[in-house]
Amino acid sequence: MAKNSEISRVGVFGDARKSSVIYTAHRLKNILRDVEVLWTSEISTAAGFGEGTSVEMLGETDIIITLGGDGTMLAAARNFAKFGVPILGVNMGRLGFLTDLLPEELGTAIPAILSGEYWVEERMMFDAHADGVSEEILIGLNEITIDKGGSPRILHLTVYISGCLVSHIWSDGIIVATPTGSTAYSMAAGGAILSPKMEAFIITALAPYTLAIRPLIVNSEDQIEIHYRSSDVERSPHLVVDGQTTLELPQEGAVIIRKSQYRAMFAKYHRRSFYDVLRTKLGWGPPPSAR
Repeated sequence: MAKNSEISRVGVFGDARKSSVIYTAHRLKNILRDVEVLWTSEISTAAGFGEGTSVEMLGETDIIITLGGDGTMLAAARNFAKFGVPILGVNMGRLGFLTDLLPEELGTAIPAILSGEYWVEERMMFDAHADGVSEEILIGLNEITIDKGGSPRILHLTVYISGCLVSHIWSDGIIVATPTGSTAYSMAAGGAILSPKMEAFIITALAPYTLAIRPLIVNSEDQIEIHYRSSDVERSPHLVVDGQTTLELPQEGAVIIRKSQYRAMFAKYHRRSFYDVLRTKLGWGPPPSAR
């Protein structure tokens, strides 16, 4: 394992609504007693540590420890990618596909990590802009989804890759996922699984009304432009980033997606490969039963 610089300033980010997170925060405070720790206001208040600090201030630390599940990791990636600070995930959720540590490992792993015994894995992220909806550039790690927003009527979608027309699609929606997001909603919709080391997007239609449409993998340097149109005047389509940020779209418009200049930085203590995680977390290819 590569030796990194020793850590003297730690940020802690998580879902303060969970009692298990607050319990683990108290354990973590004792383990981190010899370094400076910045807690988000929500966790600090809920745990009785005092006022806490803003999410932005955590970006100035040497490492950020997240307490939660994959959703917490996704939120942390969106918040801290611009600071280039590594994120270490402690799994307090169900699956924990993106996290690295279990709560019971903190006493052993955290002192080693503070001494520099960790490595950093970079993950590609994306930027998205919804034409005419907001000037804000949305950033995400997993996927961006355009869906029909609860309407019983399908959407008409037109997909362009770097200005070239790819297809017209009538479907419930469409997902554009990164390699990290290929094991999430995209996989559930029938998309391929991509190694997180790849630089690519996978485009997967949701319940397309045709037999000809299949998931499409494109180069990460390509710009993806999706024009959409809904015939339902009562229910608006939705734009969803990482399953957490939702924008209501007009009845028709366009969304542009490209690779972000920022990258998620995941701190790793274990030397598990992506395929180890795929096999153990998702039950990929177990051996035939002796029965």
